[in-house]
Amino acid sequence: MKFCLLSILGIFFVVDGHLDYSLLDVGNLFPYYSFHMPLFVFISGYFFRLRDGEGLWDYGKRKFMRLMVPYYIWNLFYGLLASFLRGYGFVFGQAVTLKTLFIEPFRMGYQFTLNHAAWFVPALFLVELVYAAAVRLAGRRSGKVLFLGFLSGGIGAVALAKHAGTEGFLLTAEKLFFLLPFYAGGVLYRDKLEEKDRLGSGWYFAVVMGAAFLLSLSGKRLIYSVSTCQDFTGYLLPYITGFLGIAFWIRVSEILAPAFQNNRFAEYFGRNTFSIMMHHIMIFLVIKTGFALAAKYAGMFPDFSFEQYKQNIYYCYMPGALQWKLVYLAAGLLAPLGLKRMMEAGGAICGRIRKNI
Repeated sequence: MKFCLLSILGIFFVVDGHLDYSLLDVGNLFPYYSFHMPLFVFISGYFFRLRDGEGLWDYGKRKFMRLMVPYYIWNLFYGLLASFLRGYGFVFGQAVTLKTLFIEPFRMGYQFTLNHAAWFVPALFLVELVYAAAVRLAGRRSGKVLFLGFLSGGIGAVALAKHAGTEGFLLTAEKLFFLLPFYAGGVLYRDKLEEKDRLGSGWYFAVVMGAAFLLSLSGKRLIYSVSTCQDFTGYLLPYITGFLGIAFWIRVSEILAPAFQNNRFAEYFGRNTFSIMMHHIMIFLVIKTGFALAAKYAGMFPDFSFEQYKQNIYYCYMPGALQWKLVYLAAGLLAPLGLKRMMEAGGAICGRIRKNI
């Protein structure tokens, strides 16, 4: 349950961040964009498993079916939707081509805009493949060595991004090697560190929050963009802030876990962050479309900006009060879960019909 809650918190940070909100940044000690995507990679590393006798080909096929096949299906859907919307004056997304459907996701992943938050999925797929290959070469007991090796590679990727740029598929390599230390960190935490984590919460939070406080006093920019590999401060600082944020929220999740034990909704929520990652931007657009229709046909909301609505994916109209962000936030988190549940129910019905034919 601890890591289920950690996943829920992680996707909360993503959706909240896309609303330019910061409800849980702890007084800006842990700004979302200093750790939240590394957090998801860390969680995935924690659950890394190579099955007995499983070769790299079989592992890659299993991960491709789990991650990339659903991604490609939704990528096609959003490509077609973006093409449809461009016919009505929207500027979202590129044309649907073989490149934007299958190749561009491995570079930046912003090709259709409406599902751009899912850039993370192809990046994670590559991380998992490279880590599995490294384990096969180095052996299962080499967690510390792999972590240190990948950390060195990650620092090199930051340096490359800062000095050589991010053109073409250089960006793909930079994202891959930047994220690998967090994946290796998740494996290392599970295998070596979790059982040794016995420090009382008072001292634990004092150390982690004290370090974060000192970093905030330094005046250095702590946030950065993983998807574009830009705005890194220094070479090691992104890893310091990344692991500090992860460390803080792991302990919070551990403290909260007993209260959510056997909570079916929390378990479902934590297992389906993929759906929220993929669809929450579209849910924001649906809400804005409701305001747009009311503004156009009912004369309501005179300050609604149709220009921003069609050109700025992050424009969120909030009539009269910023508290409307809470509506966007709740819808962005819960509506994709509802969509997922309906699809599961539909699949179950289709399965029963096939059995009865």
